[in-house]
Amino acid sequence: MAITIKEIARLAGVSVTTVSQILNQKGGRFSEATKQRVLTVIKEQNYSPNYFASNIIAKKSKTIGVIVPDFSEQFASAIVREIKRHLEEQGYYLIICESDHEFEKEQVLLEQLAKIAVEGIILFTPNLYDQDQRIRKGRYQEIPVVFADRGLNEGYYGTVKIDEFSGVYRALEWLIEEGHRRIGLLMDDAEHYHLAERFDAYRQALQDHQLIIEETHIKQMPLTIEGGYQGATELLRETEVSAIFCCDDMLAIGCYQAVFDSGRVLDQEITVVGFDGGEVTQIVRPKIRSVRQPYKELGNAYADKIRMAIQQPDRQMDDRLFHVSFDPE
Repeated sequence: MAITIKEIARLAGVSVTTVSQILNQKGGRFSEATKQRVLTVIKEQNYSPNYFASNIIAKKSKTIGVIVPDFSEQFASAIVREIKRHLEEQGYYLIICESDHEFEKEQVLLEQLAKIAVEGIILFTPNLYDQDQRIRKGRYQEIPVVFADRGLNEGYYGTVKIDEFSGVYRALEWLIEEGHRRIGLLMDDAEHYHLAERFDAYRQALQDHQLIIEETHIKQMPLTIEGGYQGATELLRETEVSAIFCCDDMLAIGCYQAVFDSGRVLDQEITVVGFDGGEVTQIVRPKIRSVRQPYKELGNAYADKIRMAIQQPDRQMDDRLFHVSFDPE
């Protein structure tokens, strides 16, 4: 059984308050003999103070909760790594939870994080909170909440927005410059996300270059490898596309597999472009050309917002805008 601070005080012949203040380096008013007596007992008894419990009382846990829809989701996991790196430099630590994209599970996780007294919460969510009254003025039970949701919710602490249109448009423009006239599109099925800017850029690029938008060239699929494989297989079987733009890199990986199984040669008979530009695009061969997210900048922005929200919870913040990029080389 672990020894308590009360037992330490009894063995040292002092009060619990005295032990607590010495442990927290606030024992300046005590004699050196008293401090040494207490520290000797602590060492002899191998006492480890329960800082977690004391931090709950003080509301200074130095922990930040992060709720993500899916640990395997490239967008969230890459940004969380940057958030973690940035915040650990500031003395904070992350508690990361998975919601499976479910609004109800997010509510359970918010409650659990509140119970362990995290100082702030970063919420990656595909769900709307406009009508939800549990997060008011940016706070859940007085805990600041920063939304990480591609601008879906208007956060009290400002929204981190991403200009996806220009990067996707540039990728489609490059495909057209390479001579492609029949370009397929694998897009989201809107089950969890609605990536409207990516579709709008595809449509606009084709219109600007006087290319016909064929409905048969567009497949709505789950943003998974399996979805990419199924969608690309259908496109290759039903159409004569020479290039496929995938609205997510998981779709692009599945698309690669479908191209291989069809017997076609990548970058000769069919060209594939993805979206996200995470580590996964560097693993496969040939490497996936992909519209790249500014992961480092986004992670730093979310980290700065949650840190400032903790320090100044009543202060509203400005929106921040970042741009994706495309480099075919």
